[in-house]
Amino acid sequence: MRQKKFIVRVQRDLDYYLKEHQNKTNRILHYFAFMSAFMAWLFLFFDLKVTLILALLHYLLSWVGHFYFEGNKPASFRYPLIGFYSGFTWFFIKTFEIVTGKEILNKWIYEKLED
Repeated sequence: MRQKKFIVRVQRDLDYYLKEHQNKTNRILHYFAFMSAFMAWLFLFFDLKVTLILALLHYLLSWVGHFYFEGNKPASFRYPLIGFYSGFTWFFIKTFEIVTGKEILNKWIYEKLED
């Protein structure tokens, strides 16, 4: 039962995340923003300067996407945890979709939420 509640929570949070990121340009910027953030985590073990630059790039891309293209505030302002884990979850699923050419995210979120 806990596992089902957790999955439903993740689906709900991803659904919220996607609704806050509907503009195509914003999504592209966010993809590269989370790629920068992921690389920042990797560089944390090698070069702190690169980590800081990549982290700043992450926020710059995200905020430009929200304020200029989407016209809303970043989810991390209101819900930092949701913005963090939903963003990374979306990034990894999106990367999988790009590599495989299969759409899974929308099917997974909306099929399961209707149950």
